[in-house]
Amino acid sequence: MLKFDWNALFVLINLIVFFLLMKKFLFGRIAKVIDERRNIVNQELDEARKTNAEADEKLANYELKISNYQAEGNQIIADARDSAKAEYDKIIDKAETDAEQIRTDAREKMRAEAETARKAAREEIASLAMQAAEKVVGANVSASTDSAIFDEFLKESSDD
Repeated sequence: MLKFDWNALFVLINLIVFFLLMKKFLFGRIAKVIDERRNIVNQELDEARKTNAEADEKLANYELKISNYQAEGNQIIADARDSAKAEYDKIIDKAETDAEQIRTDAREKMRAEAETARKAAREEIASLAMQAAEKVVGANVSASTDSAIFDEFLKESSDD
């Protein structure tokens, strides 16, 4: 037959009482601590997600600013190149204008010198013609006659 052991009954009752005491005093507090920890972890995760989202937003803003600065830098470089090209063209145009002016002045100076040389040559030729005429005529003609012949010769040679 089965024998009933009273010790096993007391052990079972002690276990039930111990379990109920643990449930009342310990499990509630443990569950509370676990819930608090869970809430803290969830808050920290939320803060981490929020911080990560803010960091991503700042990164996007910085990348946008960097691209804007790069575009602005490229525009400044292009403007500087255009300005330099315009200045270069202006300098070249001025140099060409100055060179043309120098050539024009030189041509005018050459014309003036040629005209002066022609006049000097005419006067020399007239003087030589007068000397030849004196030799041919054999006598010295008066100054007024020399002057009239000289003027006539110059008039004829300038008409040619």
